[in-house]
Amino acid sequence: MNAISTVESAGRGAATRSLPPTVADLSALGARVGPMSALPTTSAPAQALRHGAALARAARETFGFAELRPGQAEVMEEVLDGRPVVTVMPTGAGKSLCFQLPAVLLGEQGGVTLVVSPLIALMKDQVDVLLARGVAAAALTSMASAAEQSEILEGIRGGLYTLVYVAPERFRSPRFLDALMAIGSRLALIAVDEAHCISEWGHDFRPDYRRIGEAILALRPPRLVALTATATPEVREDIATQLRMQSPRIHVRGFDRPNLHYSVERVGGGDDKARRLIDLVRMRPGGVALVYAATRKNAEKWADALSRAGMRARVYHAGLEDKAREKAQDSFMAGKLDAIVATNAFGMGVDKSDIRVVVHADLPRSPEAYYQEAGRGGRDGVATACVLLFNHSDVRLQEFLIGASYPTPEVLRGLWRLLRDEPELGAADPDRLRGRLPGDPHASAVKSALRILARHGLLREDAEGSYVAVRPEEHGGGGEKLDVESLSRRAEVERGKLKTMVEYAYHAACRRQFILDYFGDEDWRDRQQRCAGCDTCDAL
Repeated sequence: MNAISTVESAGRGAATRSLPPTVADLSALGARVGPMSALPTTSAPAQALRHGAALARAARETFGFAELRPGQAEVMEEVLDGRPVVTVMPTGAGKSLCFQLPAVLLGEQGGVTLVVSPLIALMKDQVDVLLARGVAAAALTSMASAAEQSEILEGIRGGLYTLVYVAPERFRSPRFLDALMAIGSRLALIAVDEAHCISEWGHDFRPDYRRIGEAILALRPPRLVALTATATPEVREDIATQLRMQSPRIHVRGFDRPNLHYSVERVGGGDDKARRLIDLVRMRPGGVALVYAATRKNAEKWADALSRAGMRARVYHAGLEDKAREKAQDSFMAGKLDAIVATNAFGMGVDKSDIRVVVHADLPRSPEAYYQEAGRGGRDGVATACVLLFNHSDVRLQEFLIGASYPTPEVLRGLWRLLRDEPELGAADPDRLRGRLPGDPHASAVKSALRILARHGLLREDAEGSYVAVRPEEHGGGGEKLDVESLSRRAEVERGKLKTMVEYAYHAACRRQFILDYFGDEDWRDRQQRCAGCDTCDAL
């Protein structure tokens, strides 16, 4: 399927640099220089593959590729020509190369590429691969010691790196912004990976991603690309808007992965689910198994069930120590495991070709999450089973998790007022606080409310670790403004996606058509269309 380029036009900006040391100043600078629409533009279409020879050379010499995959060259051409680009490619289609290869060419001229990425695991995997291929790359993450972070910052200032990976939270750091200031006009490209995280309507919205738009207004990079594997048409539009793209080019590759076989198996209680999970992992046709769970507790439970059945299994979730997560990922990548059992904290950017079965032991929260996680299987083109073990009680678990993640406006307001009026409760356990709040929220929702209020500067922790209410006029606008109604809208978006996932589980027609139509794939709009790669079509 050809890439769909929806809007022509450009967006190459002058490389003006005068970076202030705070995010607030970044925003102010953006207001002074004006929006990206005011930058010089050109409406002339790029000459077809005019960078083709250079791209082919770098692909061969640096990455060992004899040719590029369909759609990659078109994206790279427009990135190098300075057009703002939104790229949607399915997992395994090679979207990371769409910024890595241009970065190598730009690096040959002294240019630096800044890559914004959401997860440490993603950064680690990509940086390890780049270093092995002789590309100067670094990941500035919280896993690095203070000394290591200082060394990386000095390397950024000194132009030692071709690619620098950071999380969006890094834009809060004055030291990092100072290092960007030192780069000056050598900042050649900003690549925003997993760009769906910037959209409130996406399945994995992360508020810190919104900081990127402010930084782009200030940095005015000559090249800008956003990449994701999962974005509906509405999310694509929001990505472009949030990144301040003027007339972006949209590239959408076909979402179909013919080697993936989709199926849903109805299971009874936990014991029945565990037995079927063990069978799927044990009977896989070689390679390794990737198992997803909805919670850390369930991930531990399923990993334990596999281990007790005699299989080499490890667990991966955000509650583990950094070294334990790294060891689990390294063992998985080295082929030392039969299965890794993980929450959604695992997988972004992890490129392992021989995953032969992907099992969702719990119902995912959204079609986007399911498609992305299932798509981590079969990256070598070999047939791979993507199995959802479904019990309707899983729906209640996800409904609970949504409620816990997005406390109501009443709970947020009530909690702040409670801690303002009764400061001695700042050290109280969430179980104690919940009884004083409207709606009798679960303790998990109270914990989320505390984190949200603290993130927005409306609570702070004192020396004893107690929460203290901060009046809005006292924090001086240092925190991100809290929009409680936005949280309610976000919760409704999540519930809508969960409803769609339940519909998928009960869907009596082609499952592939259901998924691809959801993402707006033009080739799969016909509800009567059938595939040869799902359980319902197999039964016909």
